[in-house]
Formats: sequence, structure tokens, C-alpha cells
Amino acid sequence: MTPELTILTLTLNEAGALGEFLSQLGPAIKPVVENYEVLVVDGGSTDATVEIATKAGVRLVQQSRPGYGNAYREGLALSRGTYILTLDADSSHPKDLFKTFWEHRGEYSVVMGSRYLPGAGDTRPWGRRLLSRILNAVYATVLVSPLTDISGGFRLYRAEDVKKIVSVSPYYDVVAEIIVLLWGEGRKVLEIPYLYVPREQGESKARIFRFGLSYGETLYRLWRRFK
Repeated sequence: MTPELTILTLTLNEAGALGEFLSQLGPAIKPVVENYEVLVVDGGSTDATVEIATKAGVRLVQQSRPGYGNAYREGLALSRGTYILTLDADSSHPKDLFKTFWEHRGEYSVVMGSRYLPGAGDTRPWGRRLLSRILNAVYATVLVSPLTDISGGFRLYRAEDVKKIVSVSPYYDVVAEIIVLLWGEGRKVLEIPYLYVPREQGESKARIFRFGLSYGETLYRLWRRFK
């Protein structure tokens, strides 16, 4: 039976956070959707991440090509659900908001969280918040886009729509590329405010300078496409 929902998360040495993350999924998802799968795409963890995922009985695959962008694309392609919920394994995305996402799934190609709408929040250090706000403001201005949080990964995709998108971004900018392409092709996107609380376990994989350059290249490519 085809699952209604795939919960997709990407891991790289997430042993400190993954167990708690997986244990929280059932109480948050099952009251809303009974028929779902959990897909973990691992990037070659050297800690106990794979053991934890295997013990939890989730569907685990090792990404075939390096880089966050490739892992994200592979995860979307391998998802079996009619809808795909993307969540970070560090539990920074509030799972209790899933019910609201799900209620709007029929009207929109993507229902996504935003840290920058009224009523939302972001508890990261001020420097990270500032860089993220600048990034999102630049994308919105250059692309004349109404989207407020193109860099956030808390999303519910309609699988048939997102799987048609051809993305090439190598790093975290893949999430910006995909949402802009969906919006630019006329797909309906709903943003819902939420409070972002960064990881308490593990280490952030973000490398600001390298990823900043990649975001710039992706923005230029998108501007060329939609100008």
C-alpha cells in the first residue's frame, strides 16, 4: 500500500539527536495520518546514527553521491508517500504544527514553516539570525518573491509536484532553489509562522562562507531563469 506520507530526514553523525527525534514522530503524526513511512538518508555517519535508525525500524538508505543537495534530491526521489514532510533530525522543527500543515495539503503544493512572518521567531544567536534575514531579503527582492523563508527546511510537499523539479544546487541552497522553482512555475505555496529552536544535540553542519557563495550562485541562476 502506498503511504499517504513520507517523513524525510537527512543525517550525518546525528546519534545524539536521532533517537529522540524518531521517538517523537509517532505521537505527533499518527493521530493525523496512520499510513506513513519514515525515510532516513544518511551521508556516511561514523557514529551510531545508522544503528539507531536500524533499531527504530525506519527505512534507511545511504546517499549515493556526496553533498547535502544530492542527499535531499535522493530523499525526495525515493519517498513513496503522496506527500513528503521534511524535518531536521535535531528536532528544531515543531512537530505539533504538522496537523495544521496537513489540513492545508489539498489547497497548496507546499505548506511550509516561516521564521519571519508575524508571530514567528528564531532563537539562534543574533549573527546567524541576521545572516539568514539578509539572505531571505535579498532573494525576495531580486526575484520579486512573496516568500519570506526560502532557506527553511520545515515543509510539506505534494510529492507529484516536487518530484518534477530539476535542481542542481550542491549544498543547503537546494531548499531555496526548489521552493523558488515551485513558486516560479505557478505552484501555490503557504507559509505558516513557527518558532525555530536550534539544535541542543550534535554540531551544526553549516559552513557559512562556502554555503554563502553557493546561495549567491543559485540566486543568479534563478534570476536568469525568471527575469
